[in-house]
Amino acid sequence: MTSARDRFILFCVVAYAVLASLWIFMSDRLLAMFADVQSIVWLSTAKGVFFVAASAATFFLALRAVPTGDGDGDSARLLEALSSGVSPGRLPVWLSYSFAVLMTLAMLALRESISAGIGGRSLLILFMFPITFSALLGGLGPGLVSTALAGLGVAYFSLPPRGSFHIAASYDLLQWSFLLINGLAVSILSAMLRRSLARAETNRRLLDVVISGTEDAVFVKDARGRYLLVNDAAAGFVGKTQSEIIGHDDRALFPAESAAYLRAMDQTVMSAGHTQTHEEQLTTQDGKSLVFLVTKGPVFDEKGQVAGLFGISREITARKQAEDEIRRLNAELEQRVAERTAELNAANLELEDLAYALAHNLRAPLRAIDGFAHLLTEEHAGQLDAEARSCLMQITLANRNMGALIDGILALLRCSRGELLRQSVDISQLAEKRFDDLARIEPQRQIDAEIAPGLAVAGDRTMLEIAMNQLVDNAWKFTRGREHAVIRVYRGEVDGHPAICVADNGAGFDMAHVERLYQPFYRLHRQDEFPGIGIGLATVRRIIHRHGGNIRAEGVPGSGAIFCFSLPSVMSGVEDSHEEKKHPAG
Repeated sequence: MTSARDRFILFCVVAYAVLASLWIFMSDRLLAMFADVQSIVWLSTAKGVFFVAASAATFFLALRAVPTGDGDGDSARLLEALSSGVSPGRLPVWLSYSFAVLMTLAMLALRESISAGIGGRSLLILFMFPITFSALLGGLGPGLVSTALAGLGVAYFSLPPRGSFHIAASYDLLQWSFLLINGLAVSILSAMLRRSLARAETNRRLLDVVISGTEDAVFVKDARGRYLLVNDAAAGFVGKTQSEIIGHDDRALFPAESAAYLRAMDQTVMSAGHTQTHEEQLTTQDGKSLVFLVTKGPVFDEKGQVAGLFGISREITARKQAEDEIRRLNAELEQRVAERTAELNAANLELEDLAYALAHNLRAPLRAIDGFAHLLTEEHAGQLDAEARSCLMQITLANRNMGALIDGILALLRCSRGELLRQSVDISQLAEKRFDDLARIEPQRQIDAEIAPGLAVAGDRTMLEIAMNQLVDNAWKFTRGREHAVIRVYRGEVDGHPAICVADNGAGFDMAHVERLYQPFYRLHRQDEFPGIGIGLATVRRIIHRHGGNIRAEGVPGSGAIFCFSLPSVMSGVEDSHEEKKHPAG
């Protein structure tokens, strides 16, 4: 397969042979037409000198444009070589200007030498050769110098009256003006071309720095899957040199299965017509398994048709292995947590079963103690002194308190047992019912109960009734002793979620002890002030948490307390106090 370098050299040699033959043939014909025999020898020498200078300049450009041998079809290298021949700074400034002056003077000498044989014709077109070459090699400055020197030389030496810069004939003045205009235009256009090529070279070099310096694999393929460009990173991943990859497809780089997979992915990208990013897992010829994060996109030709694709690949094998290890560890950790949770749940269930059985079994001895104490009091009271009767009263009271504790424990345990039956529960109705019950028990209490209508939630009615009874009982108890006791049930908020609140203006509590309120059997007040067993709020919180909700408490000593609980679905409610229903109790 002929390389681009070989094809370029062959093209230059053939072009040189054709142009040189045409030059010799046409120049000899020209001499024969416009020069006499005596002048032909001198003119042939001048012609040869001009040909050597022109061909040397041409070969200087051509040789600098020869592509390097590594990287067949690498148009970027050809662009580099071409632009390096005409971009600023490639030739010393003095050499560019010297070339412009010498070429122009040589053309002036040639024109003067053949002036006798051309019948007074100006042949100003000849001066476009040194102007063009000077502009191409040196840019705007040398092109303008050559133009100015040619214009002055022609005006002084060639156009009548000779020996003067005055041009007599209008026709000659017109041709001379065209020479200056064309020289100026060629110089400007050459400068623009050089500047454009210089920018292209700068952009290409910047792109080459990025492509060569990145650790990502960068490549370009044609529509048939053959590599047109690869960087060092891409070559390193497959274990081959760039020259071994360029011109070949994936079948020469990877096993058949991986090559077919890559070809299918490339076809998908080219068919989609837009850039895509995905992962590719490949196996190299030496058996290495690599994972890449690949960005591929189509390459379009001048007609807008897909001519190939580009790709940028980053090896993420180590990252994928780390992610797989993290997933494995997470799965193992979740399994352990699930096992441990199951063990704890089983242990808790066993403890609750034991506590439930103990609470039930304690009722029998308590009933026996209460029965014997009652028997002694009724049948043997006459045989007992005052101290013995007092002891019997203490036994009865303690037995009653123990029964209340057992009832509280059973109520607390029931909150964690059984299935939740979710339904719409009218909280307003539950609150009204509890206030009516308490008013019948203590008719002497005068309490203003304000209940917002239409408060409803979704949950287990039995459990929520226990929770509301505990909260209302709590407010009823701690407002005892107030001249004007007020208890409100209304719709509020907990952490931005709708909630049901029960507020009172009773004894309140210190917020420093707020978390201890929910501990079973913990009390903030003395038994003689506010009797109780300290398990009501613990029961409420367990019920609310089992429903997936939350509970918050706020209090100020001597100014009352507010308890609010939120559930996943507080269905409705009224916030404004003037819409609350007045429910006087007592």
